[in-house]
Amino acid sequence: MSKINQFRRRVLDSYHAFDLDEAARHGEALLREHWHNRTMLTPGYADDIYNLARVYDELGKFDRAVELYTDGAHLYSRLASGDPTGYTNCLNNLAAVLHDMGQEESSAQLFGQLVSVKQFFSGDEDALFADSLYNLANAIADNEKHTGQAKQWHKQALKIRRKEGNTDDIIDSLHSLAYLHEMKEEYEKAVPLAETAMELAEGDDYTIAVFYLASLYDAWGQNELAAKLYEEAMGLIYARVGKHHASYLDAATSLALLFDTMGRVNDALLLQKEIRALYEATDGTAHIEYAECLRQSAELHKQLGEYDQAEALLLRSMKINLHHNRPLLEDIVHLIRLYLRAGDSDRALEVLVYALMRGESKGAGLGQLLTKLAIAFNPGTDPAPEGILQALRAMNDRERLTPILKKWSAWEKELFIPAFVMPPPAGRDTK
Repeated sequence: MSKINQFRRRVLDSYHAFDLDEAARHGEALLREHWHNRTMLTPGYADDIYNLARVYDELGKFDRAVELYTDGAHLYSRLASGDPTGYTNCLNNLAAVLHDMGQEESSAQLFGQLVSVKQFFSGDEDALFADSLYNLANAIADNEKHTGQAKQWHKQALKIRRKEGNTDDIIDSLHSLAYLHEMKEEYEKAVPLAETAMELAEGDDYTIAVFYLASLYDAWGQNELAAKLYEEAMGLIYARVGKHHASYLDAATSLALLFDTMGRVNDALLLQKEIRALYEATDGTAHIEYAECLRQSAELHKQLGEYDQAEALLLRSMKINLHHNRPLLEDIVHLIRLYLRAGDSDRALEVLVYALMRGESKGAGLGQLLTKLAIAFNPGTDPAPEGILQALRAMNDRERLTPILKKWSAWEKELFIPAFVMPPPAGRDTK
């Protein structure tokens, strides 16, 4: 066996063993062996470039993948003798990687080129042409200026796919077209497409279709229909992969939020408790998603007048965000609103001072904080309510400020996070 074939076998074996780093190492050695043997203008070399590009693509090393897909496309175009498969595969994957890298314009141009190539070789009623239209439409779907064109391409692809009869492809087209209508809040058009997709789907695809249709009903305000489908999705997911799967948590979280919207606070709280228990059993209590769950649970307790439980949950959420060095703005706003709801304006003011002192007010954060707290202190009336003015005045009142800062500094030290340093009184020379 030649060295080239030996390296090919090593690449293949490593890839099938899910050792992508090793596959990439052998793939680079394979390309060097081609150069050593002067076999760079052969179909085998083009195939090896393409396969190595796929390895880097799956590794997430997109720069090298782009380089190899580009080289492969150029080489396939020179070697092609009536069969554009290698060229179009490279072009398609290159376009997809560029889209993932945020280079939407370049990606759309390449997908457009693919449409022309496949139309030329296979005609405009072929499944491959439909695939190119589908990919091109998805490439420009998030650009609001091109939504209309994306819809037309998806409709054309769907028409061809319905003739071809591939159910999976039809479902993908239906969902993609529904998504474009969803972006425009055209739910009366999106829902029938998603309903058709659900009727066609089976197995895991059916579960996905149920969940997506539930989300559309939810966004459309069809709460009872949405709740019924969320519950069905949760049952399907539980039966197939159990409760600890991320998709079950997603469905449960969506249903809990919907229950809150519907005024079913106790039902929402029961679900949130289940979600918290699942996070505690899997990702632990320091997970960012767990902090969001705590915040949502606190809001439910607040609605029930259970202020002590809500406060404890919000403080736990704050500690998780501190642990991850994330902003506390959302937690702080919720905590201030909680204290105001409980009639404790002094503690609400303390939290505001803490927020301003610890750096939540840096840059654009100050404007965002004040805007949110204007609503929290005095809903819908005064844009600069007295509570915020009191907090700002307290910044120069050392006697009033000291106990507030000591309290929150002690609270932060429990996490072994350096407490903020008290600034000198205004006007003092710090040099």
